[in-house]
Amino acid sequence: MFTELNLAINWLENKKKKNKRTDLTRITNLAKLLGCYQLNYKIIHIAGTNGKGSTAMYINNMLLDLGYKVGLYTSPYIIKFNERICLNGEYIPDQDLLRLINFIYPHIVKYEEETDDLVPFFEILTLVALLYFKQEKVEYAIIECGIGGRLDATNFITPIASIITSIGYDHQNTLGNTLSEIAYQKAGIIKDNVPLFTIDNKEVNSIFLAESKLHHSKLFILPDLTSTAKLDLTTHFVVDNYEFYTPLLGVFQANNASLMIALTKYLFPNISNEQIQKSLSKAYIPARFELFANYILDGAHNISAVKLLVKTLEELKLAHLTCIYASLKDKRYDLVLKELNKVVDFYIFPNFSDARQTNSNCYLPFIQDKSYKMVSSIEEAISLAKEPNTLITGSLHFVSTCRNILLKSSS
Repeated sequence: MFTELNLAINWLENKKKKNKRTDLTRITNLAKLLGCYQLNYKIIHIAGTNGKGSTAMYINNMLLDLGYKVGLYTSPYIIKFNERICLNGEYIPDQDLLRLINFIYPHIVKYEEETDDLVPFFEILTLVALLYFKQEKVEYAIIECGIGGRLDATNFITPIASIITSIGYDHQNTLGNTLSEIAYQKAGIIKDNVPLFTIDNKEVNSIFLAESKLHHSKLFILPDLTSTAKLDLTTHFVVDNYEFYTPLLGVFQANNASLMIALTKYLFPNISNEQIQKSLSKAYIPARFELFANYILDGAHNISAVKLLVKTLEELKLAHLTCIYASLKDKRYDLVLKELNKVVDFYIFPNFSDARQTNSNCYLPFIQDKSYKMVSSIEEAISLAKEPNTLITGSLHFVSTCRNILLKSSS
């Protein structure tokens, strides 16, 4: 048992997998044991490579505006650990998070002793979130997958609707090396007679069609709006002859928002476009194309996200772009940098406190003839970024660290 939240979180974050998950037996058994297998609230389940967080936030705002009590479970966090679990737009309070971890802790210890197995971090946190929502008697919960879908720890739940956002290359060591293999894993969240909403992608539509047919699930394939969305200070796009906008910049946000619109109209057929727009206008996510003074912060940590980021930057026609960049070793920084070269004029590569960080020398073969500078700290990188337009991108942990430093320096 833990007396302080930081000790409980440290225990959680150091929980590792013993073996690669091959089924959902462990999380299912634990959910039954803890009383969060049969849930008394409606769930919307979201998988995808990019856009899960934005889509979840749009849906969360919409349901709140309709007067419902809403739980939101997302990952990773940007500012504070508690933001992974929200109730009516507020982070889970420290005392509730500590109480629930302490409630679950002895059950986890006993289970591990009896089975000679280890229960990983994400499974435990998922149980914490589901218990919290049950105890708080939410009416809806929006549950975001961690990685994949088919074998994701969240996939024992039965939702009222499923959403799969964009499909791209990420976590190939877990999900597969082709878009079809990745889509097959994401399609694992499709449940019997539960509708699926997704974005048109000719490379993977057949995967979703086959899985939906197998589960007698109604399939809604929405148009890809990235080629028609327009940017000014917001992102504008058209759905069913009505022009919507979101404050979140990025052509990809048109697709994320359209998923919310389609789901909302399915669940609440009489809702007006004006009411939906009112909810869309409240959108905000830190470090997702976030404008912070002269900086653009975006945790585009895989090639699919970076392509969309570059497309947005090209649309905005920003000149003399400086990029502060750092990646983790398991990411395809070679492909990412080749894409960023289309818009970046000058790179700054700082060190930051993560043992998984890529050595900056590894970036050099992939930045073409661009000017660059290697520095010892994020603070030094920020002080060197004199251009009016500076992009901070790379791993989400890196961008989050930069954001916290900028917040402190501006306060």
